[in-house]
Amino acid sequence: MVHTRIQSARSRQGQAIIPQAQRKASRALVDEVADLSGLSKKEMATLIGLTERALYKTTTGDFSVLISEHLFRLKALFEHGLAVFDQHKKTLTRWLKTPLAELATPETGFDPLIQSVAVRPLDEISQTTGPYDLLAAANQREAEFTAELTSSESVAYPTPLSLLNTATGIGLVDDVFTRIEYGVFS
Repeated sequence: MVHTRIQSARSRQGQAIIPQAQRKASRALVDEVADLSGLSKKEMATLIGLTERALYKTTTGDFSVLISEHLFRLKALFEHGLAVFDQHKKTLTRWLKTPLAELATPETGFDPLIQSVAVRPLDEISQTTGPYDLLAAANQREAEFTAELTSSESVAYPTPLSLLNTATGIGLVDDVFTRIEYGVFS
């Protein structure tokens, strides 16, 4: 049921992007998307496949339909990300630059993960101490991530930002936003 609602929202969003992209985007959209995400102009140029110089030479409506579509998809993605992170732009920017194991998928060049689920007794699963402390969980995850970085056998997971130069990458990052939004932890 939730998956159906998500898919129909995406298709409505895609239908709105197509006519906008066909009219071609202006240079102001790059600035708007950069402002939404907290990314630099150089990072934005890299995402849309231009050099920084070519980006600055573009004034109004000079972007191709493909680049325009990419910009509109990035704008929608960053708006979704800001909604997930309660409009905290710095948190979104930091998250975009953090390697995530969730993005280690076959689409990004990683082998499919085969995870075995360990059976735990029911009394270990239930929570008797109250609601889940998200700040403590985030701090624990950051500590684990820092420990992984210092270990010599750590795997270099992709960052969300490194995938945003492709439509597939935008979809993967948007899926992670949706999982965060609905509380699905992987």
